[in-house]
Amino acid sequence: MEDEKIKSLFSNYDPELSSDASFMSKLERNLDTVEIIRKHTSEVRSRYRKALAFAAVAGFIVGYLFSLTLPYLNKTIANWKLSLANDSFCITIAENFSILSWIIIAGASVFAALNTYELSLSLLKTKQ
Repeated sequence: MEDEKIKSLFSNYDPELSSDASFMSKLERNLDTVEIIRKHTSEVRSRYRKALAFAAVAGFIVGYLFSLTLPYLNKTIANWKLSLANDSFCITIAENFSILSWIIIAGASVFAALNTYELSLSLLKTKQ
């Protein structure tokens, strides 16, 4: 019974077929559109990879340069610590200086990497 209902539904279905040339031209346009989108996606991926590489290098360099200053800062903080009173809040900061300095170095590296990423993305924009 169900087969007969389905057959009756499709018995009157007679779609209008377009010509072969029309079908081929439409297919070629669609393929061209897909190729344009694929090319654009490839360019965008390449741009993001380059920006990521620049950001990683910038973050590494900033972190390295900041870490080179640590011995000098430790010496300065040690001298500063001698002049502080024992009940001062600053003595706590001076005693935990190495932790705070690494947090500041990490923050500066991340900040530099993010800004480099944004800057390189804006400079690497494709011309349309």
